[in-house]
Amino acid sequence: MNLTEVAMHKFQRACTWKRLTNRSRFEVTLVVNRRVLLPHFYSINRSVRQYSTLQNVPCEIPAGQLESKTHPLGWERIQAQVEPYFGNSWSFASEKEKKGFLDLGFSRAFSHFFPLTLDDRIDVTCKMLYLSLLIDDQLEKMSFRQMLSYRDRVMKIALGTASPDRRICLEWMLHDTVLAMRSMDAILANDVAQGFCQLLQAQTSQERSTIKTLGLYLKFREIDVGRPLYTALIRFGAKLYLTTTELKKTTALESIAFRHVSAMNDIYSWEREWKVYQANPTDGAQPFSAIYIFANETGLPYTACKRLMYSYCRELELAFKHSSYEIGTESPRHELESYIKGLEYFMSGIELWSQWTPRYRH
Repeated sequence: MNLTEVAMHKFQRACTWKRLTNRSRFEVTLVVNRRVLLPHFYSINRSVRQYSTLQNVPCEIPAGQLESKTHPLGWERIQAQVEPYFGNSWSFASEKEKKGFLDLGFSRAFSHFFPLTLDDRIDVTCKMLYLSLLIDDQLEKMSFRQMLSYRDRVMKIALGTASPDRRICLEWMLHDTVLAMRSMDAILANDVAQGFCQLLQAQTSQERSTIKTLGLYLKFREIDVGRPLYTALIRFGAKLYLTTTELKKTTALESIAFRHVSAMNDIYSWEREWKVYQANPTDGAQPFSAIYIFANETGLPYTACKRLMYSYCRELELAFKHSSYEIGTESPRHELESYIKGLEYFMSGIELWSQWTPRYRH
């Protein structure tokens, strides 16, 4: 749905899918002037929210259309398996910073993001997730020149073209993690390393400062939010070998998924980002957020833009379901079906974790 059209509505809409008898396509039935939280909609699985206090919910939430899943091993066991490695090895500035990082719930996030990960691949897949988030935090503290130097060094280590400095925790931890992945599965591990480098390039791109429209922003953020890395981690973790043809089939689906991820991320992180910007508006930089850009384009307040972006996310979910069904009618292989399901779980996982994590509290 065009976002301008969405903004013209004075009510929130809820949509349901109805499968036609010929099973060749979907029809969207609009249900207007009803409360959005209706019992007949299948919302994100409530059974996995037992630890969530929903403190970060930014507005009334339209019912979701995606299925969620948690890793059968349980996030507590994943936490016990992975977090001591970072608690003991990463050079945190203080015990307070260390505790703050570990309290963010990345093991819970991993359980929601990558529930199809095979047990013997949990350790390295989860470590790569943690490292990508730690590196993102490091970039936030740097000038642009420092970012470029840091990026180039880290990329060489990830690709195996440079040896790590064992005195620097980031370098040896990244090197050892990627090496362990390659020893398990060289093909899929290479995709992870390449995706990691693409993420770093996007996060340090000067293009970020030139984007002024929502359409361009959402297109750029597909990469900036981690599409190349996280899609590769889904495939690596679940040991999914897709053909070139199958990967082409999922290109549009991935685009939908990661527009959803970036918009959901911006909805929940907005207050934190706005607070940080007001405290230190350095170099004339502006918040890099869909909420900020949308508000500037429409003149609407930030709260209204959050509500509209939430409706946009629900429309993306419907589009994702429709595209998934279209691919499903072609009798895809099990690997492709699992990958599509993995994308869906990642999308719903982002929302679940965002509602709980202290990272976005303000």
